[in-house]
Amino acid sequence: NRLSIICFLDVVYMCFRYFFNQLVNCFKLCGLFLLVPILLTACNNHKIHSVDTLNVDIGAEVPTLDPQAMEDMKSIRVANDLFEGLVSFDQSNKIIPGLAESWSISTDRKVYIFNLRPNIKFSDGSPITSEDVVFSFRRLLNPKTGSPYTLIASSILNANEVANGTKSSESLGVYMVSNNKVKIILRYADNDFLAKLMRPSFSIISKHNVDRCGSRWIEPKCMVTSGAYSLNEHVINGYILLTKNLYYYEESSVKIANIKFYPLVDANTSVSKYRSGELDMTWSVPIDQFSVLKKHFINELYISPIEATVYYNLNLLIPELKDIRLRKALSLAIDRNLLTKHVLQNGVVPLYSVVTPTIEYGKYNGVTYQWSTDNRENQISLAKKLYKEAGYGVSRNFNTTITYFTNDEQKKVALAIASMWKTVLGVEVTLKNQDWKSFLNTRRQGEYQISFGRWYADYNGVTTYFPIFQCNSTVNYTKYCSNAYDTYINLAMLNKNSSEQANLYKDALNIALNSYSIIPLYQLSSVRLVKPYVKGYDPRANNLDMVKSRWMHF
Repeated sequence: NRLSIICFLDVVYMCFRYFFNQLVNCFKLCGLFLLVPILLTACNNHKIHSVDTLNVDIGAEVPTLDPQAMEDMKSIRVANDLFEGLVSFDQSNKIIPGLAESWSISTDRKVYIFNLRPNIKFSDGSPITSEDVVFSFRRLLNPKTGSPYTLIASSILNANEVANGTKSSESLGVYMVSNNKVKIILRYADNDFLAKLMRPSFSIISKHNVDRCGSRWIEPKCMVTSGAYSLNEHVINGYILLTKNLYYYEESSVKIANIKFYPLVDANTSVSKYRSGELDMTWSVPIDQFSVLKKHFINELYISPIEATVYYNLNLLIPELKDIRLRKALSLAIDRNLLTKHVLQNGVVPLYSVVTPTIEYGKYNGVTYQWSTDNRENQISLAKKLYKEAGYGVSRNFNTTITYFTNDEQKKVALAIASMWKTVLGVEVTLKNQDWKSFLNTRRQGEYQISFGRWYADYNGVTTYFPIFQCNSTVNYTKYCSNAYDTYINLAMLNKNSSEQANLYKDALNIALNSYSIIPLYQLSSVRLVKPYVKGYDPRANNLDMVKSRWMHF
Protein backbone atom coordinates (compact mmCIF):
# COMPACT_ATOMS: atom_id res chain seq x y z
CA ASN A 1 0.00 0.00 0.00
CA ARG A 2 2.82 2.34 0.88
CA LEU A 3 4.50 1.62 -2.46
CA SER A 4 1.22 2.20 -4.26
CA ILE A 5 0.79 5.55 -2.60
CA ILE A 6 4.33 6.61 -3.54
CA CYS A 7 3.75 5.55 -7.16
CA PHE A 8 0.44 7.39 -7.21
CA LEU A 9 1.99 10.61 -5.87
CA ASP A 10 4.82 10.33 -8.38
CA VAL A 11 2.32 10.06 -11.26
CA VAL A 12 0.38 13.06 -9.88
CA TYR A 13 3.61 15.11 -9.65
CA MET A 14 4.61 14.22 -13.22
CA CYS A 15 1.17 15.14 -14.50
CA PHE A 16 1.21 18.39 -12.53
CA ARG A 17 4.69 19.25 -13.85
CA TYR A 18 3.61 18.49 -17.43
CA PHE A 19 0.49 20.64 -17.25
CA PHE A 20 2.39 23.40 -15.41
CA ASN A 21 5.01 23.54 -18.17
CA GLN A 22 2.32 23.64 -20.80
CA LEU A 23 0.59 26.44 -18.94
CA VAL A 24 3.86 28.43 -18.71
CA ASN A 25 4.46 27.96 -22.43
CA CYS A 26 0.94 29.08 -23.10
CA PHE A 27 1.46 32.26 -21.03
CA LYS A 28 4.73 32.92 -22.81
CA LEU A 29 3.03 32.62 -26.18
CA CYS A 30 0.14 34.81 -25.12
CA GLY A 31 2.58 37.29 -23.61
CA LEU A 32 4.45 37.48 -26.87
CA PHE A 33 1.26 38.33 -28.73
CA LEU A 34 0.39 40.91 -26.09
CA LEU A 35 3.87 42.38 -26.33
CA VAL A 36 3.73 42.87 -30.10
CA PRO A 37 1.44 45.93 -30.11
CA ILE A 38 3.42 47.40 -27.20
CA LEU A 39 6.64 46.99 -29.15
CA LEU A 40 5.02 48.44 -32.25
CA THR A 41 3.80 51.42 -30.24
CA ALA A 42 7.26 51.92 -28.78
CA CYS A 43 8.78 51.76 -32.26
CA ASN A 44 6.29 54.33 -33.45
CA ASN A 45 6.78 56.81 -30.59
CA HIS A 46 10.35 55.89 -29.60
CA LYS A 47 9.68 57.33 -26.16
CA ILE A 48 6.85 57.10 -23.65
CA HIS A 49 5.89 60.62 -22.60
CA SER A 50 6.83 61.87 -19.15
CA VAL A 51 4.05 61.81 -16.59
CA ASP A 52 5.25 64.98 -14.89
CA THR A 53 6.90 67.13 -17.60
CA LEU A 54 5.40 68.99 -20.56
CA ASN A 55 8.02 69.44 -23.30
CA VAL A 56 7.34 72.51 -25.44
CA ASP A 57 9.16 74.11 -28.38
CA ILE A 58 9.21 77.93 -28.30
CA GLY A 59 11.01 78.46 -31.61
CA ALA A 60 14.11 80.37 -30.45
CA GLU A 61 16.10 81.42 -27.41
CA VAL A 62 14.15 84.05 -25.47
CA PRO A 63 15.80 87.49 -25.47
CA THR A 64 14.79 88.09 -21.84
CA LEU A 65 12.82 86.65 -18.93
CA ASP A 66 12.06 90.10 -17.56
CA PRO A 67 8.31 90.52 -18.22
CA GLN A 68 8.56 94.31 -18.28
CA ALA A 69 11.40 94.31 -20.82
CA MET A 70 10.07 91.74 -23.28
CA GLU A 71 8.46 92.41 -26.66
CA ASP A 72 8.21 89.02 -28.40
CA MET A 73 5.76 86.12 -28.19
CA LYS A 74 8.44 83.53 -27.39
CA SER A 75 9.38 85.37 -24.21
CA ILE A 76 5.71 86.05 -23.45
CA ARG A 77 4.88 82.33 -23.70
CA VAL A 78 7.34 81.64 -20.85
CA ALA A 79 6.29 84.73 -18.88
CA ASN A 80 2.65 83.59 -18.91
CA ASP A 81 3.76 80.59 -16.83
CA LEU A 82 6.09 82.47 -14.52
CA PHE A 83 4.13 85.62 -13.69
CA GLU A 84 0.65 86.92 -13.15
CA GLY A 85 -0.94 90.34 -13.06
CA LEU A 86 -3.90 91.85 -11.29
CA VAL A 87 -6.13 90.19 -13.89
CA SER A 88 -5.67 87.01 -15.89
CA PHE A 89 -7.38 85.35 -18.88
CA ASP A 90 -8.94 82.09 -20.00
CA GLN A 91 -8.51 80.26 -23.30
CA SER A 92 -11.06 82.40 -25.08
CA ASN A 93 -9.18 85.54 -23.95
CA LYS A 94 -11.87 86.43 -21.43
CA ILE A 95 -10.69 88.63 -18.55
CA ILE A 96 -10.79 86.77 -15.23
CA PRO A 97 -9.46 87.58 -11.73
CA GLY A 98 -5.73 87.16 -11.27
CA LEU A 99 -3.84 88.31 -8.20
CA ALA A 100 -6.77 90.65 -7.60
CA GLU A 101 -9.91 88.77 -6.59
CA SER A 102 -12.18 91.71 -7.47
CA TRP A 103 -12.21 95.31 -8.64
CA SER A 104 -14.52 98.29 -8.95
CA ILE A 105 -14.66 101.06 -11.55
CA SER A 106 -15.87 104.62 -11.01
CA THR A 107 -18.80 105.97 -13.01
CA ASP A 108 -16.49 108.06 -15.20
CA ARG A 109 -14.35 104.92 -15.75
CA LYS A 110 -11.18 106.73 -14.72
CA VAL A 111 -10.62 105.23 -11.25
CA TYR A 112 -10.06 101.52 -10.61
CA ILE A 113 -9.84 99.91 -7.18
CA PHE A 114 -8.28 96.41 -7.10
CA ASN A 115 -8.62 94.10 -4.11
CA LEU A 116 -5.79 91.56 -3.83
CA ARG A 117 -6.55 87.97 -2.89
CA PRO A 118 -5.96 87.30 0.81
CA ASN A 119 -2.68 85.64 1.80
CA ILE A 120 -1.24 85.43 -1.74
CA LYS A 121 2.50 84.72 -1.95
CA PHE A 122 5.45 84.76 -4.30
CA SER A 123 7.26 81.52 -5.09
CA ASP A 124 9.62 82.01 -2.13
CA GLY A 125 6.71 82.19 0.29
CA SER A 126 6.91 85.95 0.84
CA PRO A 127 3.62 87.89 0.72
CA ILE A 128 2.43 89.73 -2.40
CA THR A 129 1.27 93.18 -1.34
CA SER A 130 0.05 96.37 -2.94
CA GLU A 131 3.59 97.72 -2.52
CA ASP A 132 4.76 95.11 -5.06
CA VAL A 133 1.98 96.17 -7.43
CA VAL A 134 2.95 99.83 -7.28
CA PHE A 135 6.63 98.90 -7.67
CA SER A 136 5.90 96.74 -10.76
CA PHE A 137 3.90 99.47 -12.53
CA ARG A 138 6.53 102.10 -11.79
CA ARG A 139 9.29 99.77 -12.96
CA LEU A 140 7.52 99.22 -16.30
CA LEU A 141 7.61 102.96 -16.98
CA ASN A 142 11.04 103.67 -15.51
CA PRO A 143 13.33 104.71 -18.42
CA LYS A 144 16.11 102.61 -16.84
CA THR A 145 14.06 99.45 -17.41
CA GLY A 146 14.10 100.12 -21.14
CA SER A 147 10.68 98.59 -21.73
CA PRO A 148 9.55 98.66 -25.37
CA TYR A 149 5.94 98.49 -24.17
CA THR A 150 5.50 101.69 -22.18
CA LEU A 151 2.76 102.88 -24.54
CA ILE A 152 0.50 100.07 -23.33
CA ALA A 153 0.29 101.99 -20.03
CA SER A 154 -0.22 105.42 -21.62
CA SER A 155 -3.78 105.80 -20.34
CA ILE A 156 -2.56 105.80 -16.72
CA LEU A 157 -2.21 109.25 -15.18
CA ASN A 158 1.30 110.68 -15.82
CA ALA A 159 2.50 107.45 -17.47
CA ASN A 160 3.90 109.20 -20.54
CA GLU A 161 5.70 111.79 -18.45
CA VAL A 162 7.27 109.12 -16.23
CA ALA A 163 8.34 107.13 -19.29
CA ASN A 164 10.05 110.12 -20.92
CA GLY A 165 11.69 111.21 -17.69
CA THR A 166 9.89 114.53 -17.21
CA LYS A 167 8.11 113.37 -14.04
CA SER A 168 9.15 111.11 -11.19
CA SER A 169 7.77 107.58 -10.81
CA GLU A 170 5.99 108.68 -7.61
CA SER A 171 3.66 110.82 -9.75
CA LEU A 172 2.31 107.77 -11.61
CA GLY A 173 -1.39 107.25 -11.02
CA VAL A 174 -0.95 103.93 -9.17
CA TYR A 175 -1.29 104.09 -5.36
CA MET A 176 -1.41 101.90 -2.26
CA VAL A 177 -4.73 102.24 -0.47
CA SER A 178 -3.89 99.51 2.03
CA ASN A 179 -1.70 96.43 2.15
CA ASN A 180 -4.07 94.56 -0.16
CA LYS A 181 -5.84 97.35 -2.01
CA VAL A 182 -4.55 99.37 -5.02
CA LYS A 183 -6.00 102.44 -6.71
CA ILE A 184 -5.24 103.24 -10.37
CA ILE A 185 -6.23 106.59 -11.86
CA LEU A 186 -6.46 107.04 -15.63
CA ARG A 187 -6.13 110.28 -17.58
CA TYR A 188 -9.07 109.26 -19.79
CA ALA A 189 -11.67 106.48 -19.88
CA ASP A 190 -9.83 103.61 -21.53
CA ASN A 191 -12.26 100.87 -22.60
CA ASP A 192 -9.37 98.45 -23.15
CA PHE A 193 -7.62 99.05 -19.82
CA LEU A 194 -8.54 95.74 -18.17
CA ALA A 195 -7.62 93.85 -21.34
CA LYS A 196 -4.22 95.55 -21.36
CA LEU A 197 -3.61 94.38 -17.80
CA MET A 198 -3.64 90.78 -19.07
CA ARG A 199 -0.25 91.32 -20.74
CA PRO A 200 3.07 90.31 -19.10
CA SER A 201 4.15 93.97 -19.06
CA PHE A 202 1.85 94.37 -16.05
CA SER A 203 3.13 91.26 -14.25
CA ILE A 204 3.60 91.67 -10.52
CA ILE A 205 7.17 91.08 -9.37
CA SER A 206 8.75 91.13 -5.91
CA LYS A 207 10.17 94.52 -4.92
CA HIS A 208 12.25 92.95 -2.15
CA ASN A 209 13.73 90.39 -4.52
CA VAL A 210 14.66 92.92 -7.24
CA ASP A 211 16.22 95.16 -4.57
CA ARG A 212 18.16 92.16 -3.25
CA CYS A 213 19.40 90.67 -6.54
CA GLY A 214 19.53 93.70 -8.82
CA SER A 215 19.93 92.83 -12.51
CA ARG A 216 20.49 89.18 -11.54
CA TRP A 217 16.90 88.78 -10.37
CA ILE A 218 15.91 86.99 -13.62
CA GLU A 219 18.47 84.20 -13.05
CA PRO A 220 17.30 80.82 -11.71
CA LYS A 221 19.01 81.20 -8.33
CA CYS A 222 17.43 84.62 -7.76
CA MET A 223 14.09 84.73 -9.56
CA VAL A 224 10.94 84.92 -7.48
CA THR A 225 7.68 84.53 -9.41
CA SER A 226 3.99 85.30 -8.97
CA GLY A 227 2.60 82.79 -11.48
CA ALA A 228 1.86 79.08 -11.57
CA TYR A 229 5.51 78.09 -12.08
CA SER A 230 8.97 79.11 -10.89
CA LEU A 231 12.27 79.13 -12.77
CA ASN A 232 14.43 76.08 -12.03
CA GLU A 233 17.05 76.08 -14.79
CA HIS A 234 17.94 78.18 -17.83
CA VAL A 235 20.59 76.86 -20.20
CA ILE A 236 21.09 79.45 -22.95
CA ASN A 237 20.19 77.89 -26.34
CA GLY A 238 19.54 74.65 -24.45
CA TYR A 239 16.32 74.68 -22.44
CA ILE A 240 14.30 76.48 -19.77
CA LEU A 241 12.95 74.29 -16.97
CA LEU A 242 10.04 75.51 -14.85
CA THR A 243 8.67 73.77 -11.78
CA LYS A 244 5.32 74.11 -10.12
CA ASN A 245 5.03 77.07 -7.74
CA LEU A 246 3.78 75.52 -4.50
CA TYR A 247 2.75 78.96 -3.19
CA TYR A 248 0.56 79.82 -6.20
CA TYR A 249 -2.94 80.75 -5.07
CA GLU A 250 -4.51 78.02 -7.25
CA GLU A 251 -1.69 75.50 -6.85
CA SER A 252 -4.11 72.57 -6.57
CA SER A 253 -5.44 73.24 -10.08
CA VAL A 254 -1.95 73.06 -11.68
CA LYS A 255 -1.67 69.45 -12.83
CA ILE A 256 1.71 69.27 -14.60
CA ALA A 257 4.73 69.49 -12.27
CA ASN A 258 7.36 70.66 -14.78
CA ILE A 259 7.45 72.60 -18.03
CA LYS A 260 10.53 72.30 -20.24
CA PHE A 261 10.89 74.83 -23.07
CA TYR A 262 13.22 74.13 -26.00
CA PRO A 263 14.44 76.97 -28.28
CA LEU A 264 14.34 75.03 -31.55
CA VAL A 265 15.00 77.44 -34.40
CA ASP A 266 14.62 74.77 -37.10
CA ALA A 267 10.98 73.71 -37.43
CA ASN A 268 12.09 70.48 -39.11
CA THR A 269 14.03 69.54 -35.98
CA SER A 270 10.99 70.40 -33.90
CA VAL A 271 8.74 68.07 -35.91
CA SER A 272 11.37 65.32 -35.79
CA LYS A 273 11.50 65.54 -31.99
CA TYR A 274 7.72 65.61 -31.87
CA ARG A 275 7.54 62.41 -33.92
CA SER A 276 10.09 60.70 -31.67
CA GLY A 277 8.18 61.65 -28.53
CA GLU A 278 10.74 64.16 -27.23
CA LEU A 279 8.30 67.06 -27.67
CA ASP A 280 4.66 67.31 -26.66
CA MET A 281 4.00 70.61 -28.46
CA THR A 282 5.69 72.42 -31.35
CA TRP A 283 5.92 76.17 -31.84
CA SER A 284 5.07 75.84 -35.53
CA VAL A 285 5.59 73.40 -38.41
CA PRO A 286 7.75 73.63 -41.56
CA ILE A 287 5.77 74.94 -44.48
CA ASP A 288 7.14 72.23 -46.80
CA GLN A 289 5.72 69.56 -44.44
CA PHE A 290 2.40 71.26 -43.80
CA SER A 291 0.32 69.25 -46.31
CA VAL A 292 1.74 65.91 -45.16
CA LEU A 293 1.29 66.72 -41.48
CA LYS A 294 -2.25 67.94 -42.07
CA LYS A 295 -3.06 64.59 -43.68
CA HIS A 296 -1.35 62.24 -41.22
CA PHE A 297 -1.78 64.20 -37.96
CA ILE A 298 -5.34 65.33 -38.52
CA ASN A 299 -6.21 65.18 -34.80
CA GLU A 300 -2.90 66.68 -33.62
CA LEU A 301 -2.35 69.62 -35.99
CA TYR A 302 -4.16 72.75 -34.83
CA ILE A 303 -4.66 75.58 -37.33
CA SER A 304 -6.20 78.68 -35.81
CA PRO A 305 -6.43 82.20 -37.32
CA ILE A 306 -5.13 84.75 -34.82
CA GLU A 307 -5.06 88.52 -34.44
CA ALA A 308 -1.53 89.01 -35.75
CA THR A 309 0.03 90.60 -38.82
CA VAL A 310 3.23 89.96 -40.74
CA TYR A 311 4.71 92.87 -42.68
CA TYR A 312 7.98 94.43 -43.78
CA ASN A 313 9.33 97.54 -42.05
CA LEU A 314 10.76 100.20 -44.39
CA ASN A 315 13.43 102.26 -42.66
CA LEU A 316 12.50 105.86 -43.49
CA LEU A 317 15.91 107.08 -42.36
CA ILE A 318 17.33 105.52 -45.54
CA PRO A 319 17.40 108.34 -48.16
CA GLU A 320 15.99 106.23 -51.02
CA LEU A 321 13.10 104.95 -48.91
CA LYS A 322 11.96 108.47 -48.05
CA ASP A 323 10.33 108.55 -51.51
CA ILE A 324 6.75 107.36 -51.02
CA ARG A 325 6.48 106.47 -54.72
CA LEU A 326 9.20 103.84 -54.29
CA ARG A 327 7.62 102.49 -51.10
CA LYS A 328 4.21 102.19 -52.79
CA ALA A 329 5.77 100.52 -55.85
CA LEU A 330 7.44 97.92 -53.63
CA SER A 331 4.12 97.15 -51.94
CA LEU A 332 2.20 96.89 -55.24
CA ALA A 333 4.82 94.58 -56.75
CA ILE A 334 4.13 91.84 -54.16
CA ASP A 335 1.57 89.22 -55.17
CA ARG A 336 0.08 88.38 -51.79
CA ASN A 337 -2.22 85.69 -53.17
CA LEU A 338 0.76 83.88 -54.69
CA LEU A 339 2.71 84.32 -51.45
CA THR A 340 0.01 82.88 -49.18
CA LYS A 341 -1.54 80.20 -51.40
CA HIS A 342 1.51 78.82 -53.18
CA VAL A 343 4.62 79.76 -51.19
CA LEU A 344 3.30 79.37 -47.64
CA GLN A 345 0.18 77.20 -48.00
CA ASN A 346 -0.28 77.05 -44.21
CA GLY A 347 -3.56 78.79 -43.53
CA VAL A 348 -2.41 82.43 -43.61
CA VAL A 349 -4.44 84.97 -45.60
CA PRO A 350 -3.36 88.04 -47.66
CA LEU A 351 -3.30 91.36 -45.83
CA TYR A 352 -3.93 94.78 -47.40
CA SER A 353 -4.22 96.80 -44.23
CA VAL A 354 -2.24 97.90 -41.17
CA VAL A 355 -4.67 96.00 -38.92
CA THR A 356 -6.28 92.59 -39.12
CA PRO A 357 -9.73 92.74 -40.80
CA THR A 358 -11.11 90.62 -37.94
CA ILE A 359 -10.10 92.90 -35.04
CA GLU A 360 -13.11 93.93 -32.94
CA TYR A 361 -15.17 91.43 -34.94
CA GLY A 362 -14.58 93.13 -38.30
CA LYS A 363 -15.29 96.70 -37.23
CA TYR A 364 -12.32 98.04 -39.23
CA ASN A 365 -12.27 95.67 -42.20
CA GLY A 366 -12.95 98.55 -44.59
CA VAL A 367 -9.54 100.13 -43.96
CA THR A 368 -7.69 98.67 -46.97
CA TYR A 369 -5.71 99.84 -49.97
CA GLN A 370 -7.96 101.00 -52.81
CA TRP A 371 -5.93 98.95 -55.27
CA SER A 372 -6.30 95.73 -53.27
CA THR A 373 -9.25 94.59 -55.43
CA ASP A 374 -7.63 95.53 -58.76
CA ASN A 375 -6.55 92.72 -61.07
CA ARG A 376 -2.88 91.75 -60.97
CA GLU A 377 -2.08 93.40 -64.30
CA ASN A 378 -3.27 96.81 -63.08
CA GLN A 379 -1.29 96.46 -59.85
CA ILE A 380 1.90 95.66 -61.79
CA SER A 381 1.29 98.53 -64.20
CA LEU A 382 0.88 101.04 -61.36
CA ALA A 383 3.96 99.65 -59.58
CA LYS A 384 6.12 100.14 -62.68
CA LYS A 385 4.76 103.65 -63.21
CA LEU A 386 5.59 104.71 -59.64
CA TYR A 387 9.00 103.03 -59.79
CA LYS A 388 9.83 105.02 -62.91
CA GLU A 389 8.54 108.28 -61.39
CA ALA A 390 10.85 107.65 -58.41
CA GLY A 391 13.80 107.70 -60.80
CA TYR A 392 14.39 104.00 -61.34
CA GLY A 393 14.27 101.88 -64.47
CA VAL A 394 16.43 100.05 -66.99
CA SER A 395 19.55 102.17 -66.45
CA ARG A 396 19.21 102.48 -62.65
CA ASN A 397 17.73 99.94 -60.27
CA PHE A 398 17.03 100.14 -56.57
CA ASN A 399 19.36 97.95 -54.48
CA THR A 400 18.30 96.92 -50.99
CA THR A 401 18.73 94.37 -48.19
CA ILE A 402 15.98 92.40 -46.46
CA THR A 403 16.90 91.50 -42.88
CA TYR A 404 14.99 88.66 -41.21
CA PHE A 405 15.51 86.22 -38.35
CA THR A 406 16.78 82.69 -38.97
CA ASN A 407 13.61 80.82 -39.79
CA ASP A 408 12.67 78.54 -42.68
CA GLU A 409 9.32 80.23 -43.29
CA GLN A 410 10.74 83.75 -43.34
CA LYS A 411 13.57 82.66 -45.62
CA LYS A 412 11.02 81.42 -48.15
CA VAL A 413 9.02 84.64 -47.80
CA ALA A 414 12.11 86.80 -48.33
CA LEU A 415 13.19 84.74 -51.37
CA ALA A 416 9.71 84.99 -52.90
CA ILE A 417 9.46 88.75 -52.37
CA ALA A 418 12.98 89.33 -53.69
CA SER A 419 12.00 87.37 -56.81
CA MET A 420 8.78 89.40 -57.25
CA TRP A 421 10.63 92.70 -56.90
CA LYS A 422 13.27 91.56 -59.39
CA THR A 423 10.71 90.31 -61.92
CA VAL A 424 8.28 93.23 -61.71
CA LEU A 425 10.62 96.17 -61.08
CA GLY A 426 14.20 94.97 -61.50
CA VAL A 427 15.07 95.59 -57.83
CA GLU A 428 18.29 93.91 -56.67
CA VAL A 429 17.89 92.31 -53.24
CA THR A 430 20.41 90.94 -50.75
CA LEU A 431 19.10 88.70 -47.96
CA LYS A 432 20.49 88.89 -44.43
CA ASN A 433 19.42 86.57 -41.62
CA GLN A 434 20.24 86.72 -37.89
CA ASP A 435 19.38 84.76 -34.76
CA TRP A 436 16.23 85.98 -33.00
CA LYS A 437 17.90 88.00 -30.23
CA SER A 438 20.37 89.68 -32.60
CA PHE A 439 17.61 90.44 -35.09
CA LEU A 440 15.49 92.18 -32.45
CA ASN A 441 18.46 94.34 -31.48
CA THR A 442 19.27 95.16 -35.14
CA ARG A 443 15.69 96.24 -35.78
CA ARG A 444 15.50 98.22 -32.54
CA GLN A 445 18.70 100.10 -33.42
CA GLY A 446 17.43 100.84 -36.95
CA GLU A 447 20.43 99.11 -38.53
CA TYR A 448 18.50 97.77 -41.50
CA GLN A 449 16.91 98.90 -44.75
CA ILE A 450 13.92 96.56 -44.99
CA SER A 451 13.16 94.14 -42.17
CA PHE A 452 10.72 91.47 -41.11
CA GLY A 453 7.93 92.70 -38.85
CA ARG A 454 5.26 90.85 -36.92
CA TRP A 455 2.69 92.20 -34.51
CA TYR A 456 0.49 90.13 -32.22
CA ALA A 457 -2.56 91.97 -30.92
CA ASP A 458 -2.31 92.41 -27.16
CA TYR A 459 -6.10 92.44 -26.85
CA ASN A 460 -9.14 92.46 -29.13
CA GLY A 461 -9.11 96.21 -29.67
CA VAL A 462 -7.93 98.23 -32.66
CA THR A 463 -5.79 100.47 -30.45
CA THR A 464 -3.40 97.55 -29.96
CA TYR A 465 -1.94 98.31 -33.43
CA PHE A 466 -1.48 102.05 -32.95
CA PRO A 467 2.02 102.02 -31.35
CA ILE A 468 3.56 100.71 -34.59
CA PHE A 469 3.11 104.17 -36.12
CA GLN A 470 3.06 106.63 -33.22
CA CYS A 471 5.81 109.26 -33.31
CA ASN A 472 7.58 108.50 -30.03
CA SER A 473 6.74 104.83 -29.81
CA THR A 474 9.55 102.44 -28.87
CA VAL A 475 8.11 99.86 -31.29
CA ASN A 476 7.92 102.27 -34.24
CA TYR A 477 10.89 100.76 -36.08
CA THR A 478 10.32 102.62 -39.37
CA LYS A 479 10.67 106.03 -37.68
CA TYR A 480 7.54 107.20 -39.48
CA CYS A 481 5.95 110.18 -37.73
CA SER A 482 2.68 111.98 -38.49
CA ASN A 483 1.29 114.65 -36.19
CA ALA A 484 -2.13 114.19 -37.82
CA TYR A 485 -2.06 110.44 -37.00
CA ASP A 486 -1.22 111.09 -33.35
CA THR A 487 -3.82 113.89 -33.14
CA TYR A 488 -6.66 111.68 -34.41
CA ILE A 489 -5.73 108.99 -31.88
CA ASN A 490 -5.63 111.45 -28.98
CA LEU A 491 -8.96 112.97 -30.00
CA ALA A 492 -10.54 109.55 -30.31
CA MET A 493 -9.34 108.41 -26.90
CA LEU A 494 -10.97 111.44 -25.26
CA ASN A 495 -14.23 111.05 -27.23
CA LYS A 496 -17.00 109.30 -25.31
CA ASN A 497 -19.21 108.75 -28.37
CA SER A 498 -18.37 105.26 -29.64
CA SER A 499 -19.29 105.87 -33.30
CA GLU A 500 -17.39 109.16 -33.44
CA GLN A 501 -14.44 107.48 -31.74
CA ALA A 502 -14.43 104.67 -34.32
CA ASN A 503 -14.48 107.18 -37.19
CA LEU A 504 -11.49 109.03 -35.71
CA TYR A 505 -9.65 105.74 -35.37
CA LYS A 506 -10.39 104.97 -39.02
CA ASP A 507 -9.03 108.38 -40.03
CA ALA A 508 -5.81 107.61 -38.16
CA LEU A 509 -5.53 104.14 -39.69
CA ASN A 510 -5.98 105.50 -43.20
CA ILE A 511 -3.13 107.95 -42.61
CA ALA A 512 -0.87 105.11 -41.49
CA LEU A 513 -2.03 102.88 -44.35
CA ASN A 514 -1.30 105.47 -47.03
CA SER A 515 2.09 106.37 -45.58
CA TYR A 516 3.46 103.05 -46.92
CA SER A 517 5.93 102.96 -44.03
CA ILE A 518 5.29 99.24 -43.75
CA ILE A 519 4.32 96.63 -46.35
CA PRO A 520 1.48 94.44 -45.00
CA LEU A 521 1.88 90.83 -46.16
CA TYR A 522 -0.52 88.43 -44.41
CA GLN A 523 -2.57 87.70 -41.31
CA LEU A 524 -1.10 84.92 -39.24
CA SER A 525 -2.53 81.60 -38.15
CA SER A 526 -1.28 79.58 -35.22
CA VAL A 527 -0.13 76.21 -36.61
CA ARG A 528 1.23 73.70 -34.10
CA LEU A 529 1.29 70.02 -33.29
CA VAL A 530 -0.04 68.90 -29.90
CA LYS A 531 0.12 65.34 -28.62
CA PRO A 532 -3.31 63.73 -28.09
CA TYR A 533 -2.50 62.92 -24.46
CA VAL A 534 -2.08 66.65 -23.70
CA LYS A 535 -5.52 67.59 -22.43
CA GLY A 536 -7.09 70.90 -21.45
CA TYR A 537 -5.58 72.95 -24.29
CA ASP A 538 -7.82 74.24 -27.07
CA PRO A 539 -6.30 76.97 -29.29
CA ARG A 540 -9.32 77.27 -31.57
CA ALA A 541 -11.03 79.98 -29.50
CA ASN A 542 -7.75 81.66 -28.54
CA ASN A 543 -7.48 84.29 -31.27
CA LEU A 544 -4.71 86.12 -29.39
CA ASP A 545 -2.58 82.95 -29.08
CA MET A 546 -1.86 83.64 -25.40
CA VAL A 547 -1.08 80.29 -23.75
CA LYS A 548 -0.67 79.11 -20.17
CA SER A 549 0.60 75.65 -19.23
CA ARG A 550 -1.59 75.64 -16.11
CA TRP A 551 -4.60 74.87 -18.32
CA MET A 552 -3.12 71.53 -19.36
CA HIS A 553 -2.93 68.02 -17.94
CA PHE A 554 -2.06 64.51 -19.15
